[in-house]
Formats: sequence, structure tokens, C-alpha cells
Amino acid sequence: MSTISFHNPTKYLLGPSSIEQLGGEIKKCGFKKVLIVLGGGSAKTNGVYDRVKKTLSENGIESEELWGVQPNPLISKVREGVAMCKDPSKHIEAVLAVGGGSTIDSCKAICAGTKMEKDVWECYIGKSPRPEVSLPLFTVLTISATASEFNGGSVISNPEEHAKLPFYFYFPIASAIDPTVQFHLPWRQVMCGAVDSMSHLMETYFSRDASNYTTRQINLAIQRSIIKSMERIKANKEDLEARTNFCWAVSLALNTLPEFGLSGDWNVHYIEHSISAFNDKIAHGEGLAVVSLSYYPYIYAKGICPEQFEEWAETVYGTKDVKAAFAKMRELYTFWETPKTLQDLKLVPENIDAIVKIEQDQQKVGVKSDLFPLKEEDTRKILQIAAGVATL
Repeated sequence: MSTISFHNPTKYLLGPSSIEQLGGEIKKCGFKKVLIVLGGGSAKTNGVYDRVKKTLSENGIESEELWGVQPNPLISKVREGVAMCKDPSKHIEAVLAVGGGSTIDSCKAICAGTKMEKDVWECYIGKSPRPEVSLPLFTVLTISATASEFNGGSVISNPEEHAKLPFYFYFPIASAIDPTVQFHLPWRQVMCGAVDSMSHLMETYFSRDASNYTTRQINLAIQRSIIKSMERIKANKEDLEARTNFCWAVSLALNTLPEFGLSGDWNVHYIEHSISAFNDKIAHGEGLAVVSLSYYPYIYAKGICPEQFEEWAETVYGTKDVKAAFAKMRELYTFWETPKTLQDLKLVPENIDAIVKIEQDQQKVGVKSDLFPLKEEDTRKILQIAAGVATL
């Protein structure tokens, strides 16, 4: 193992009273006015908005508001937020994201874009580096999925360029997660969060560097925790113990700990980003489920890291037979009610060429996998398998 470093600066507040603590955290930092960024309105129906406004008021913090962040968040909304933060008449000192990963991802870009002369989209396409400073970010998480509350990553869509790209900005200062807020989320949203997290973990676990067995075991343990928590949540959506464990596991899944010292492989995300860039109505987690069920058998058949696959199969799915583990994974995703084919995503085989082109274009500005550099024929074959028009 080479010299590596681990640092996660985010203060993580988990529990039923966490939202009420966040105003004090902002006050301790000396900020007197924030921009609250929200999605489509669920924060008002679930009571989170009122709780946020109350804790800000009790701590003497004023606020402006920006609503309307959508799933597969758009660069246009980011630019709107940047314009608000740059407006000298508003005196905005920090940003408070209230929502899920899409809202938090947007806010990271807003915070960075406020400190840039150029358009922040240039970071995503590789034309500008991360700015040296950024507005501070705080978050109130309302759906556990992306772990954006605990990392620096941001994924933004630009429909005009048919692109959906990641970039790494700065970590939030503090994040509040009240598991009870998630009791009444639709099952589809919970499922998408679980699939996204499992994908984060698998994509970091299957790595070119297999020497860091400590990190690999942490990674596998979090996978098992998500599976156990999901079984209990599906049986009882108000199981606080299971929901709290789920929130914690999902946040850990991409907080840099379960990838510490591993090179990782993000091809499943890259292919899914191309799918949802092709059709931004496709939920990220649903697309990941479909790609994962094709991708991992495909690379295993290519002879990629067989020992890691065997360890994963035995530890997570209780079998030494890797192909049997793939079948168990498919059974698990069936239990979770995920899509399993491109047709389940309302795509047809004729869409594959367009999706492949998007993926190949995005490779030109994105980071390629060290484990399995995707060629055009690989992406096409993986999607054809997902569509049922090809086999391994």
C-alpha cells in the first residue's frame, strides 16, 4: 500500500432532534444569513421547512430561498443560485441545502460557482479547476441515497449538451439527518437510495488494488447492513432502529471511508449517467440497478479480480459460487422492486446507440476506470445484455 490520507471534515448530526441543532452550528460559525435551497415542496408537507426556519430564527439567522431543484439536477438551477449568492444586496454568507442528493449536489456547485468568474459548468467539463475557496455549505437531508451530505461530490445535468457529469467540490460543514423524516417516503425512493448506496460500495470494493483488506471488510460490512436494514424497513417503515442504521450506512457508503486506499471503478455510474442524460426522467437508482445486474457478470466473465468477487459473494451473499451470488443479487433487487431491464426503464434496444455515444463523449471529460477501461463495444454489449438482446 502506498502512502494515503483520510480526512472528512463534515460534522454529522444523526437523530430525531438533529435539525433543531443545525441553527446553532451555523451560528457558531458566525454566519448571519443563508440561502436555503429546496426541491419541489415536500419539505413543507413533511414539516422539515418549518423546523428549519424555526432553528434559524432562534439563532438569529436570516434567509433567502431558492425552490425547484429537480431529480437529475440542472445546471440552469445552479446558475440561478449562483446569481442570488453573487447579488451584493442579499448579503448571503452560506448555503443551506434542504432535501436529497440532487439539492445538495446543486448547492455544492452554487457555493463554488459564487467564487468563480467563469461559469461553474466549466469545472464539470474539465475547463476550470475547483476554486480555491467556496461558500460554506450546511445540509438537512430528507432522503438517504447519494451520501452527498457527507462528501464533496456533485453530479449535474446539462440537457443542452446531453451531458450528466460529476465533479468534486468541498464537503459540507455540518449535516443533519432525522431518520423519522424518512418514515413516509414512497418505497420507490427508499429503493433507489439503497441501490445507489450498494452501487457506491461495489464500485469502490472492486478495485485494481486489493492489498487494503481492512477497507474492503468495512465496505462489505456496510453492504450487509444496508441489506438487513432494507428488509426491516420493508416490513415496517417506522422501524426507527432500522431506519437510523440505514441512514448511517448510506452516508458511510460514499464518505471516502469504504474506498480508502482503493482505486475503485465507477463504470456503473458512468453508464447510468449516460442513460439519464438520454432521458432525465429515469431515476438514478433505477438506472443503476439495471446496469449493475449486467455489468458485474460481464466483467467477472472477463476475468476481472476473481478473488475479490469470491470474497464479495461469500461475505455479502453467503455463497462461494460467484454466479450464485449474482442470482442472489438479482433476487434481492426483485425483493426491493427495482427495474431489471432497459425495457423496465421504458427504453428500447434502438436507444442503445445513442446512449453509447453519450457515454463515449462523457469519457472524454471524465475519469476513466483503472479496473476496466470501458471501450465502446463493452458499453454496447452491457446495455444489450440489460435489454435481453445479448448474452455473456
